[in-house]
Amino acid sequence: MVEKIEALGAECWLDEKDLAGGDVIADDIIRGIDACQEAIVLISPNSVNSKWVSFEIGGVRAQHKRVTPILNNVRHDELDPMRDIKGIDLNKFEEFLAQLDRRISKRRRGA
Repeated sequence: MVEKIEALGAECWLDEKDLAGGDVIADDIIRGIDACQEAIVLISPNSVNSKWVSFEIGGVRAQHKRVTPILNNVRHDELDPMRDIKGIDLNKFEEFLAQLDRRISKRRRGA
């Protein structure tokens, strides 16, 4: 996912590559949210009830930024605190990338 998003010209913050040993996780997540224009959060059966996923989505929403849940084997009705956000099934990720590409292009044009 990251490679495809970065191919559109966007930068990605990803815990696996951007968190180092000893980092304060909440502080780094907040810095990532502060720097982003929109967020994409992968939701899997293992993460759907994660406090970190809720923290990330809550942080993005508090800043009135777009957040898109990407659903990997999770139904939309399982997104309890996020039911009002349209999620995208991972099988339709290419469609999401086309939408993201249009938003990135629009930002570049200053619209």
